[in-house]
Amino acid sequence: MKSWLFFSSSFAFFVFINIPSASSFDGYTSCSNKFNCGEITNVGFPFWGYGRPEGCGYPELNLTCSENVTTIGINGVQYRVLKINQEAEETLTLVRDDYYDKICSPKFGDTKLNSNFDYVSGSVDVKLLYDCTSSSQGGFSCPKGETYGDVAAVLAALPVPPMCKSKVIRIQDATGLGLFSFENVTELEQAVREGFEVKYKVDSAKCDECVGTKGVCGYDWGLSETVCYCPNRSSESRNCSATAEAINNPVLPSAKGTSSEPKQIC
Repeated sequence: MKSWLFFSSSFAFFVFINIPSASSFDGYTSCSNKFNCGEITNVGFPFWGYGRPEGCGYPELNLTCSENVTTIGINGVQYRVLKINQEAEETLTLVRDDYYDKICSPKFGDTKLNSNFDYVSGSVDVKLLYDCTSSSQGGFSCPKGETYGDVAAVLAALPVPPMCKSKVIRIQDATGLGLFSFENVTELEQAVREGFEVKYKVDSAKCDECVGTKGVCGYDWGLSETVCYCPNRSSESRNCSATAEAINNPVLPSAKGTSSEPKQIC
């Protein structure tokens, strides 16, 4: 009876330590999912969020989805994502979310990118001036009920006149010369809604190597580097070639006490 109890308790302990944790991160399965929200579809690495957990992309490239609208936060400001080009260009088309519907009630600070993004040529910084005491700024009257009574748009390099409140935003510049003119607030709002392009920085070569060996790309937040999740649920630093070789050509251990050399018969 004692021996049976010892065997049972030993067996129970064995089972306990060999059950895998249900909370373990399955990068291959999780990061195979794509981000889909409204018109932004089939988005993978280096982005994460909304079905793609942490570890599937760069920390700064967190996409959120609400009412079929995709947004991303940069330097504390929310931007509406109009387009994502994951091909050779690796660009985003963005517009300040608080300026998307109207520009006379801004909520956030200036439009500034962090080190993970670069502006693409074809856009320019514009300074919006609010409630200036001088009418010489060529401003427009804002609709009634808005935060500010009037707004003017000038090049960001120009100084802010006395008594003006200002915000810097980014808009497309079709001429490439920093020249623009608007007839009214509606035209200015339309120019803002068209957004501007930025290029995000990513180690695409390392990811291409991973995908080329049937892996799925992810990102190690602790090491700050791209990782490759493999079909056998392992995580590799670059690709799944070594993992595939081990699976297809396993090294079988020789039996204890045997030798590959032929035996001599005496």
